[in-house]
Amino acid sequence: ELLGVPKEAIMLSSQHTHAGPHIEKAPDSYKEYLISQITKSAERALEDLAPARIGVGTTSQLEIGRNRRRLLYGGIHPDPQLAVIKIEDISGKLKGVLFNYGCHPSTLDWRNTLYSEDWPYYAICGIKEEVGNDVWVCFLLGAQGDINTGYDSLLSAIGADMPVRDYPYIEYKGKQMSRSVLDILPDIKTDDSLTVETISEFHDLPLRKDFPVTLSEAENKLKLVEKDLREMESKPEYKGSRILDEYRTNLFSARQTFDLANVFYSGNIPPNESTEIQAIRFGSTIIFSLPGEIFSEIALAIKQKSPYKNTFGAALTNGYYAYMPTREEFINGNYEVDGSKYCPESEDALIESTLKVINLLATE
Repeated sequence: ELLGVPKEAIMLSSQHTHAGPHIEKAPDSYKEYLISQITKSAERALEDLAPARIGVGTTSQLEIGRNRRRLLYGGIHPDPQLAVIKIEDISGKLKGVLFNYGCHPSTLDWRNTLYSEDWPYYAICGIKEEVGNDVWVCFLLGAQGDINTGYDSLLSAIGADMPVRDYPYIEYKGKQMSRSVLDILPDIKTDDSLTVETISEFHDLPLRKDFPVTLSEAENKLKLVEKDLREMESKPEYKGSRILDEYRTNLFSARQTFDLANVFYSGNIPPNESTEIQAIRFGSTIIFSLPGEIFSEIALAIKQKSPYKNTFGAALTNGYYAYMPTREEFINGNYEVDGSKYCPESEDALIESTLKVINLLATE
């Protein structure tokens, strides 16, 4: 309303830091402040509009993101693509750098009490050290539902002590990213003749139609693992052990399953959810929206089937719609699956809907 820009042309993508305020629990004054800062940023961008050149480059970065659901099997990132968008003024002076990569920026854990952008902060600082503080540098989060910097999601959920979750480690990861961006930045060629198009549609994505256990089965399992944990915690020799962590993760999973079973059997999960699917095109490059914490393999399938040379996903965009696992991961259960309202068919529905939207944009 303030900018006069059609909402279909505005893409809002989040970063998902664990080192920030809980927005839903924050006072109204903070929410109003946050919205005003976002709006001021957009206002400033519009005021600074000028002729520019833009180019895109890609590389692989295997060292930052890990498939956290397959750590025992190597944890290789299914889609380690790092995309870099380079923006210059019409004379060729560097004005902006945007980099896109799929990996949770939430390495810091519950022990941290400081606001932080996590590892992207150090990546941005590393890039600015080379290109100058006057250059706009931004991280656009890619598909990260099953990707983080190398720790188990259930151990994270119970607050287990993991030495990788500290500031020296995220600084190391961030500097790895900045080096990768800076390595390819000089070779990216820019063009001043690209047109920009946007499109946004709402598509229905299917939600759970059944549940793997009954409500009574989920409740009985919860009571059983609560009893097992109490017994294990009563044995002093297991204090601080990884075995005790395993019992705690079992309890977390049982509670997660019981909570979702309650929602499912109460009838509060509708058959479908209307979801905004958005795409922005400039030249032969597409940025498409991902409505939540989408597994990397799903976004990769969209990239591979896209008719455009460069196709990149923007995660946690235009709202939060929870984890969407791949079809094959539902049989494995665990953290991201046990709390998901989606069903195995959601993967195909999101891929099909996104490709429909992408293909509606005219090619050059």
